[in-house]
Amino acid sequence: MSAFIDNFKTERGRRILLSMLALSFSIAFLVAGYEFIRSSSESLFIYHYGAANKPYAMAMVPFVMALFIYGYGRLLSLLGSKKAFLVSILFSMILFIVFFIGLKNGYKPFAFFLYLFKEAYIVILIEQIWSFINSTLKASEAKLYNGPITGMAAFGPIMAGFLIAHYAVKFSTENFILAAAIMMIPTLIFAWLAYDKGGEPLPSKEEWGGAKGHTGLNILRENKTIMYIALVIFLTQVVSAFMDLRFTQLVQDSIAGKDLRTAYFGSFWMKVNILAFAMQFLITPLVMKKVSIRVIQAAIPLIHCVNFIILFIYPQLSFAAFAFLIFKSVDYSIFRASKETLYIPFSYDTRYRAKQIADAFTYRFSKGFTAFCISAISSFTIIGGAFYAVAGILFSGIWTALAFPLTKNREHESSEFRV
Repeated sequence: MSAFIDNFKTERGRRILLSMLALSFSIAFLVAGYEFIRSSSESLFIYHYGAANKPYAMAMVPFVMALFIYGYGRLLSLLGSKKAFLVSILFSMILFIVFFIGLKNGYKPFAFFLYLFKEAYIVILIEQIWSFINSTLKASEAKLYNGPITGMAAFGPIMAGFLIAHYAVKFSTENFILAAAIMMIPTLIFAWLAYDKGGEPLPSKEEWGGAKGHTGLNILRENKTIMYIALVIFLTQVVSAFMDLRFTQLVQDSIAGKDLRTAYFGSFWMKVNILAFAMQFLITPLVMKKVSIRVIQAAIPLIHCVNFIILFIYPQLSFAAFAFLIFKSVDYSIFRASKETLYIPFSYDTRYRAKQIADAFTYRFSKGFTAFCISAISSFTIIGGAFYAVAGILFSGIWTALAFPLTKNREHESSEFRV
């Protein structure tokens, strides 16, 4: 608390604090809307297509991601980071309204397209937020703010999860899609305030207008840290996909009815966000201060490896929910806060363009690739529940190994001049 007070004594400190406070509110409304979409889209997909077809939908997500990221890159070159973010929010709001109208009128394919859009839009918007944070804060400020920013933002999804859990059956699943659209209005207003107080990050003359490329793909070849971030993100989402698919199977087997499943998903994600909230305020700042980034990045996959072992021994919904809850809570807090500090020293294009490839695209490509492989295997043989646990153990181990080259040159690279 004293560190926040000391920062508030300077003009920059006051400006940054107000910017990050407004950004926290913006994120809170954004992810509250996402909770409405996530729980409703998962339930609607199961209702219309069944859990067995989810891998096919996941396999299509990378194509949607590639299209959206390219569009975002062009938008960034044309409008700059502030207006590109605001246009992205408005675009998402309009599509939610379209999906709501379509599903209310009984158009089944809208459930499929809603699932695809749900997977794509949130990571692109979240990475734009972190691009702004990484471009605005110094490394010392990031250690102070990253945990509380995401912690305060967790109020949104916690409340959304509570509402879904208690009112999904009464108000029906489809109405939460409209609620997600409404959440985009305060998301946009507070984002505008955050940029107004923090200032819009600007590219160098050499990067202006996307002169070095609209997507930043070349940076992944040139910057080893960013390449390793992409590889680690790939592995995190392979592990996540195994947990997600097994969890979805067990939900379908254990809970009957569209609205009851929506309520269960809402309750589950509320618990995830409560735990993440507690970790972001109580654990993340302490760990970020006392523990090296290397130790943090290596320890996290080992925790998931242990949870997969438990799930292998006890293949029940309660244990699958526990493993998935721990994964998401850690991912939203300690993993994210520590990983984001790796971006701070680098250039505008690295933080705004290459980050979308390394984080957003790789995030969804990995799940889609994993789902494609599972779909291919399932066309030849029946995949038992134990497969997901064994595969999760294997890929958690590979993820642990990659944490060391990811952080090898961190001290040297942190001194790179940022433009």
